[in-house]
Amino acid sequence: MYQIKVDPHTHSIFSEHAFSTISENAACAAEIGLEAIGMSEHFNSLLTPIRADGMPAWGAMMNMAALPRKIHGVTILASVEIDIVDFQGNLAFWNDFPPDGFRDGGNECRSLCDMLLDTRDYAIASVHSFPGRDSGSVIQHTEMYCNVLRNPKVHIIGHPGRAGLRFDRKEVCKTARDCGKLIEINNLSFQADLAVQKECRKIAETCAELGVGIVVSSDAHSAYSVGHFERALNMLEEIHFPEELVANRSLTGFLRAVGRTEP
Repeated sequence: MYQIKVDPHTHSIFSEHAFSTISENAACAAEIGLEAIGMSEHFNSLLTPIRADGMPAWGAMMNMAALPRKIHGVTILASVEIDIVDFQGNLAFWNDFPPDGFRDGGNECRSLCDMLLDTRDYAIASVHSFPGRDSGSVIQHTEMYCNVLRNPKVHIIGHPGRAGLRFDRKEVCKTARDCGKLIEINNLSFQADLAVQKECRKIAETCAELGVGIVVSSDAHSAYSVGHFERALNMLEEIHFPEELVANRSLTGFLRAVGRTEP
């Protein structure tokens, strides 16, 4: 059985449809011997830019400095699960919020999306929903994922087997390999229907064939799921997935895979 020491994809109550705090997630991670977890909150249309009291809803995501790097002995990594929002591979619905962007040092004008990604240890880009998403072709879906993989601020493609969009697996996996990016094998996807599970398996088989690195994640929406990858790992065992291609077997290895030397 593979030993996974980093859960790169977890959610807290900040995401508004999860049930635990970061501290609770870290406590459960410590109990099962994880070295690190990623705070990978959603950045999508579910979060309104401005709350009723006039404060920015995304403020906490920009304030990771308020958290210690370790909670209950577990390293907390700053991440985000950012939405892919069109077939061109653009990210987030807030690229133009505010309309004129933010002034960085009085000179550069950047979008909120860019500013957020610049503060992350790594970023996961996933498809959930966007206007017209069900009208695309295999070619469009393939180009979309390849464009996202070429984005230097994205490190992981999130749960592609569960997105419901057919794409050329070999072309996407080759692009991931050539760009040094990772494909997520998401344990939560194995709670979906059999078609999704089969697609996840085919993606993993293609990654193994082409030598593409993966991360195994829980996609936990409560502390009780943090660090639980059993279904995903069982599938990887069944196909004899190469252990060396699993990037999150250690914190050091995971950081190296996303281009960082230290958290």
